[in-house]
Parts: sequence; structure tokens; C-alpha cells
Amino acid sequence: MKKLTLIVALMASVLLCSVSAEIAGPTCKLNSRSPEVYTFYGGKQMVIEQLAKIPANLSERRVFLQITQGDSSADVTLYEQQENGKFTTTKWALTQTSDLISKIDREIISTAGEKCVGAQIKALLENTLEPKPATTDVTVANSPKVAFANSVEHGSGKFIRTTLFILC
Repeated sequence: MKKLTLIVALMASVLLCSVSAEIAGPTCKLNSRSPEVYTFYGGKQMVIEQLAKIPANLSERRVFLQITQGDSSADVTLYEQQENGKFTTTKWALTQTSDLISKIDREIISTAGEKCVGAQIKALLENTLEPKPATTDVTVANSPKVAFANSVEHGSGKFIRTTLFILC
């Protein structure tokens, strides 16, 4: 009887973990267990060239985030792929992002791939930052260089940092 109870408890645990990771779609389960983070520092052209080296096909991911910090301001852009393949973006303007990046890092670690990491980070941003209206039906290039260069080009100052979180 103890073996049966243990087996049932194990099966229920696996089912609950699978459901929570798949809330936002079937690929969320796999991608929530392997989010990618890239950070580049330097002059704008150098950072843009580094973006070209990111080995990611953005159309295969549902949620990603770019945080670009300049000398006097920063911008945060959350991208969410919709059913039609286009993206909704939500943007925030800040003066400093180090604390935010630390909070995102802690959230990714605490999620541990058991929940949709994109949904968790979106909730963190919505609870932490004052949102601007989202723009719907934005086309995002598959190439990280093309998709993320605009934020880098408009960063304040000559030396910037951009961090990309490719989530789920």
C-alpha cells in the first residue's frame, strides 16, 4: 500500500509540474528550463556586432526581454509572441537597471524551470515597474542583431550595456 501511495504522489507531482510549465504553451516547458542571458558592454557599434553572434532564432521563443543601460537612462522592452506570430511589446524607461537585473536573476533561479519563466518575469516587471501601453502586432526579426539594435543605437552615451533574456 505504501508503494502505491508513493507512486500516486510521484505521478501527481510530475503532472502538476508539467501543467505549471506548460501554461503558456508546449514549448514553454522545455525553454523555461533553459533560459539564455547575454550581456554586452561597449560602444554602440561594438555591442551591435556582438548581438549578431547570439545563436538564437527568436521565432522559436515566446518571451524575451532586452534591458539597455546608458550613462543617464535605460530602457526595458518585454517581447511576447502572439498566436499570429507577431509580438506585443511593453516598454519602460528607467534611470538605472542593476537592481532590476538582480531581481530577474533571482526570479529565474527560484522558478527553476518548473513554471513558465516568461510569465514569471512578466509578472515581476508588471509588479515592479510602471508600464507604458503595449504595442501590438510588432514584427520582430529572427536575428537578434536586427531585433535588438534599435535599443542599442538609442542608448544614452557612448558606452552602454545591453542584456538580453531569452526566456521561453
